Amino acid sequence: MIRLLFARQEFRRLAVNWEDFVSGFLAIFRAYYGKYVGDEWYNLFLAEMKEAHPDFSRLWEDSKVSSSPEVTLEFRHAKAGRMLFELTSLQVQGETDLRCSVYTPKLESTTELKLLQLMS
Repeated sequence: MIRLLFARQEFRRLAVNWEDFVSGFLAIFRAYYGKYVGDEWYNLFLAEMKEAHPDFSRLWEDSKVSSSPEVTLEFRHAKAGRMLFELTSLQVQGETDLRCSVYTPKLESTTELKLLQLMS
């Protein structure tokens, strides 16, 4: 997911607060990195990302460590306009390396109504 967030320009266009969104995923990644500090794959991945994506280094250095960061994602939908979602990231029971990310419409926003209109 981290590679996609940096490599795919459509994510940058879609997510108004792209840096906040990415920082949440980097906080989760940092938690895994600390857990598997001896795993060479992480060092190779970090080197690859730093070389390929200039924004990665800055955001990596600024990111926090969290297994469940509080992130609000602001999407700019072509038909519905501005929509706000809250990220809930859950660890799947029994699988320490598997996570489930759930995006729910932010309370006190018009996002839920917009989603219902898009589906009808």
